[in-house]
Amino acid sequence: MKVQFVASNNEGMQWEFRPNEVRMDVHPGEVARTSFFARNPTGKQMVAQAVPSILPTKAAEYFHKTECFCFNQQILEAGQAVDMPLVFIVDQALPADIHTITLSYALFDVTDAKKPDATPAPDKNAAQQPPKG
Repeated sequence: MKVQFVASNNEGMQWEFRPNEVRMDVHPGEVARTSFFARNPTGKQMVAQAVPSILPTKAAEYFHKTECFCFNQQILEAGQAVDMPLVFIVDQALPADIHTITLSYALFDVTDAKKPDATPAPDKNAAQQPPKG
């Protein structure tokens, strides 16, 4: 069967981003490896997050990524380029009517995104006040 790879940048994302292979033949049940290229052409450090989608949608439950750059945010310095790994297995139970799977990634600039705050520490003053009464 064939797996096709597509890469796109979300609005405002300035990186070069593309699959190193646009198509590969895979055997269900076997580990397959490929990678995607990314380059930050800007003059500043940037952080990106790749969001995957799979077509046809019913193939998603049979496509298992064991290593993917989409699992973590990617930080690239100004001018830095990297090959980002993707390791996957297409399940042998894939329906026979699916001959091609398309894995698409949209790359988002999350440089300025705020991370969720950690649980606030308890108020030390509240714990030290004497009981009332």
